[in-house]
Amino acid sequence: MKQVLQHRIDTTFAHYDVNGNGVIELADFYALAERLLQAFGEPASSERGRELIEAYDGFWDTLVEHCDADRDGRISPQDFGQAMVLAFVDGGAFDVVFPEIVASLLDLADTNGDGRVDAAEFSVLLRARGLSEAECGLAFTHLDTDGDGAISVQEYVAAVKDYYTNPARDTPGSWLYPASLQPA
Repeated sequence: MKQVLQHRIDTTFAHYDVNGNGVIELADFYALAERLLQAFGEPASSERGRELIEAYDGFWDTLVEHCDADRDGRISPQDFGQAMVLAFVDGGAFDVVFPEIVASLLDLADTNGDGRVDAAEFSVLLRARGLSEAECGLAFTHLDTDGDGAISVQEYVAAVKDYYTNPARDTPGSWLYPASLQPA
């Protein structure tokens, strides 16, 4: 069980280490934000662009607080793994940080402005994060827990929390990154 959660944390680290240099740095977070903004055709100077960058800044600050033991602006895989368990899995930082970043991500994804993130919009978000079209469809189907055809902030936050805390393989969170996060 613990192996599944550790695999998810390790894979998340690899996702955040955008430049692949073995550590997470603020530049990686800006690269992620830029990738998302480009996927949605949103300029960083727009209101939604600024909100996303501010949310990523806040998330980075929280990660540094919990993960960067030597305060050098670089988070190693070991520090990330230990801190994710202490601060986010076992601690309360998750409930403070993730709802804000999820709200910014879903606001960005709501390209038609209807207040909902449908399957097509959610697919753009996940493809920008490296998922295939098939994985996007699987994730959407499992994360839309109320079956209304849209992903809400509450559904996405619940799935992310489930992803980090529940080692079961068939829960909404286990489908957040369907193929890439299942241990062999």
